[in-house]
Amino acid sequence: MGDGRLPVAVHSADALSGVGVTRQLERHPAVRLVDHASAVPGTVAVFVSDTLDETTSVRLHRHGRTTGACSVLVVRHLSDSELLTAVAARVRVVLRHHEISTERLYQAVLTVSHGHGDLPPDLLGRMLELSAALNRSGPGVTTVRPDAPSPWEVTVLRLLADGFDTEEIAGAIGCSTRTVKKGISTLLDRLGLRNRAHAVAYAWREGLI
Repeated sequence: MGDGRLPVAVHSADALSGVGVTRQLERHPAVRLVDHASAVPGTVAVFVSDTLDETTSVRLHRHGRTTGACSVLVVRHLSDSELLTAVAARVRVVLRHHEISTERLYQAVLTVSHGHGDLPPDLLGRMLELSAALNRSGPGVTTVRPDAPSPWEVTVLRLLADGFDTEEIAGAIGCSTRTVKKGISTLLDRLGLRNRAHAVAYAWREGLI
């Protein structure tokens, strides 16, 4: 039975990376730490990693798909492609390692539990720039057209957002790497997208992932 405290499960890339986050959360009287196996509906997941590595990305997407819940991500650095991947995996609050404190972590999990989001100003700015790039045109850049991706293409876009490479996508959907490469190239050309990161940004903005 619940005791009125907010259940939080900490997922870390290794045994040491989540120790600081766990200790900070333990100090807050309104937080109840739970392990992954005993997580109940309403549990907020906090993922801790130096960057959005493959292991953390897979765990984030699996958590989002199986629970439908949003997450908090504590990292040291995020590239543009990693930021898009995190947002696609239902990360709604991002904290840097050097920013964490008991109160900051509590506010982060509380924000997610209420269905809201909070990105640091620089990450929010980068997210807006990536989205705005979809509407910009200039030398060598084609304006995105409204041609809707097919179900096959949507699946590929989602796998790209998950961080899958060409060979992994081919294995996941049961076709050749040549078919995947040709399909992605065709999609980029048809929608006027510059590269795979741009395709993920498009899919995020269109609500496809």
